[in-house]
Amino acid sequence: MQQVSSKEKWSFGLGAFGQNMVFGLITFLLLVFYTDVLEVSAAFVGTLFLLVRIWDAVLDPVIAVVIDRVHTRWGRFRPFVLAGGILVSILTVLCFYAPDLSPEMKTVYLVVTYALWNTAYALFDVPYWSMAPAMTIDPVERTKVIAIGKMLGILGAVIASGASLPIVNAIGNGNAAKGYFWVAVIFGSICVLSSINLFRNTKEHHYEVKQEKESLKASLDVVLKNKPLLILTIASLFSGTTMVLKQTVTVYYIRYNLGNEGLFAAFSLSGMLLMLLAAGLMPKISAKLGKKNTYIAGGIIGIIGNILFYFGQPDQIVYLFVMNAVSMFSIGFSLVLTASMQADTIEYAQWKTGKRSESIITAVGTFAGKISTAIAGAAAGFGLTFFGYAPNVIQSAVTLNGINLMMSIFPVIGIAISVIIICFYDLTENKYAEIVENLNVK
Repeated sequence: MQQVSSKEKWSFGLGAFGQNMVFGLITFLLLVFYTDVLEVSAAFVGTLFLLVRIWDAVLDPVIAVVIDRVHTRWGRFRPFVLAGGILVSILTVLCFYAPDLSPEMKTVYLVVTYALWNTAYALFDVPYWSMAPAMTIDPVERTKVIAIGKMLGILGAVIASGASLPIVNAIGNGNAAKGYFWVAVIFGSICVLSSINLFRNTKEHHYEVKQEKESLKASLDVVLKNKPLLILTIASLFSGTTMVLKQTVTVYYIRYNLGNEGLFAAFSLSGMLLMLLAAGLMPKISAKLGKKNTYIAGGIIGIIGNILFYFGQPDQIVYLFVMNAVSMFSIGFSLVLTASMQADTIEYAQWKTGKRSESIITAVGTFAGKISTAIAGAAAGFGLTFFGYAPNVIQSAVTLNGINLMMSIFPVIGIAISVIIICFYDLTENKYAEIVENLNVK
C-alpha cells in the first residue's frame, strides 16, 4: 500500500482549490453576468448552458480514452492537469469580458468562449480526479487524499461565492463589466499557480501502463459491467443537480427575495463553510458508519434543511442563514463520499474485468457532474423565464416564490431520489477489502 506524503496531499488539494475558484465563479456568477450585464435573455442562456454542458459531458469519456493511451516521463495525468489549468484560466477571463459588439456578434462571442471554456475544463477535470486513484490504492490514504482535495476545493468555492461580488463592486466601482473582468483575472491567476504547484509536487505512484491501445467500446464495457459505479453515477446525477441549482439561483434569491445584495457574501460563506466542515468530518464519520450509510444520513439532513428553508420569511435572516447552512452541510458529505466511493469502483472494475481504466471510470463521474451542471443551468434559466423574471426590476410574487422553490423544494426532490438510488449500492467496506486482497494475491 502506497503512503502519500503530506506535501503531495496538500499540493493535490491546492489543485482543487484553484480549479474550484474558477469553476465557482462560472457557476455562481456567469448566469447573472449574462442576464444582468450583457442583457441576454435567461431562456437563451439556459439553452446555451444545456447544450454546451452536454457537449462537455460527452467529451469526458473521449478525453479519458486519450489519456489512457498516454504515458510521459511526468506521468499520465499531471501534464494534462497543467495544460488544462492554464487554458481554463485564460478562457475564464474571456468569458467575463464584455465586448463592445453588436447584439448578434456579442451572442456569437459568448457562445464560442463558453463552449471553449467547457472543452478546456474537461481537459483539466478528468485527469485531475484520475490522479487520486493513481497516487495510492490504500483505501484510507485514498480517502484522505480525496478529502483534502474536496475540502480545499470547497474552500476555493467558498471564496468564489463569498468574495466575488464584493471584489466586483470594489474594483468596478459602478462599472460591473470591469469588476467581473478583473475578478476573473485574479481567480484565473490563482488557478494557474495552483496547477503549476500540483505538477511540481505530486507523483503518480500506482497506475497501469497499457501495452496495447484500448478502444472506446472496450473502455465503456468496463463501465457497463461496473454495477456499483452505475448506481453511484445515477445517484450523484440527482444530488449534483441539486447543488448546482442552489448555487446558481443564490445570487437571485439574495438580490430579489431578500432585497439586500450585501448579504450575498455572508450567506454564501456560511453555507460553504458548513459544507467544508462536513467534508472534513466525513472520513471519520464514514469510518464508523460506512460510506453508504453516511451518504444516506447526509441526504436526510439536506432534505430537512431545504424544506425548513422554504418556509422562512425575508425578515428571518438568521433562520434562513441557518437552514441554508444545514442544507449545504449535507452537500459536503455527498461531495467527498461520491469521489471516494467512485475511486473504490476502480479496483472493483479491475477485479471484475481485469482492467483498471482509471481515466474512463473517473470520466463517468465527471460526466455525471457535467450533466448535472447542464440540467441545473438550464433549469435555472428556463425556471427564471417560466416564473416571469426580468433583470434589474422589482419581481412579482410569482417570480419570488419560483426562485424560492428552486432554492429549496426542487433540491429536496433531487436529494430524495439520490438517497433512494444509493440504497442499492452494495460495494461495502468489507467487500472492497476482499477485492483488494484478491488483487494483491494475483
